[in-house]
Amino acid sequence: MTDSVLPVSEPVHVGQARSLATAVARGQDLPDELVDRVALTASELATNLVKYARGGLLAVSTGPLGLDLIATDSGPGLRDVEDSMRDGFSTAGSMGAGLGSVRRLADRFDVFTRRGEGTTVLARWVRGTPQWRGVRIGSVLFTAPGETVSGDGWTAVTAEGIVTIVLTDGLGHGPLAAEASEAAIGHVAADPRGSPAALLAAMDDDPAAARGATVALAQFDLARGTLTFSGVGNITARLLGEGGARETLVSVPGIVGRRQRRGRRANALVRPWSAESWLIMHTDGVSERWASSDWPGLFEHDPATVAGWVLGQHIRLRDDACVLAIAGGEGP
Repeated sequence: MTDSVLPVSEPVHVGQARSLATAVARGQDLPDELVDRVALTASELATNLVKYARGGLLAVSTGPLGLDLIATDSGPGLRDVEDSMRDGFSTAGSMGAGLGSVRRLADRFDVFTRRGEGTTVLARWVRGTPQWRGVRIGSVLFTAPGETVSGDGWTAVTAEGIVTIVLTDGLGHGPLAAEASEAAIGHVAADPRGSPAALLAAMDDDPAAARGATVALAQFDLARGTLTFSGVGNITARLLGEGGARETLVSVPGIVGRRQRRGRRANALVRPWSAESWLIMHTDGVSERWASSDWPGLFEHDPATVAGWVLGQHIRLRDDACVLAIAGGEGP
């Protein structure tokens, strides 16, 4: 899985967005016709961000389902989503131009908007099928200004009905922070059935992780319908369950990879996981001052749309940032 987020606020950024999307699409070995569609969509979405939303972010994400473009902003929002799909529709206060063509160019299209708060648009080109029954993932990852790589990272692995997802935040920024994250992620990839406690212990003992990272591990047992969560450090994790239940899953203080954690164990929290469940995790490049109840209807949308919305509404823009939105159910 790879992610990249580009701030878009000036006309010059439209060309940069197109170039980024084109490069990622070609890197995925998409046919030329699809590469052209991705490039045109990136131009349309970036142009809307500049002209109507007073700036925003364009995310390019590749994962199990294919390639996603996510445009997210905190602008005026759409007055009427269906009207905005009509060719030629636009108002001075609404991001409307081009959304009809975006819907036609993409294999999957989704939009969430709130008047006076912003809009998030998802365009997806499907290149695979869902890997797991009952776990759907959307992601966005932002690299701190001035850096070429992000110190945040994530992966998802599966073995015999167990899906393990890890989100990491290497201390600081740049290549060394990225190396710390990669070292932690490598343990999950190497032992997909390892318990969260065993995985965190392995990360603590790894000399390659000595710089340190904050880590959140979510392990889904799809046969039993359970989620096991363990976290170290300041990664936010919010669980939404059946009947509107909401819970913040608490991590223990500390830094993975530092000797002072020897002999200390992160708590393993076990919770039900069902088709109605959501887990939102993000690093500290995104403010935790949000509540799911602030955004009625958001969690009826694709997880990638949800991840983009949370990033667009609460990114700090001075640090690496990563948001994972994980949903139960089968999806489209």
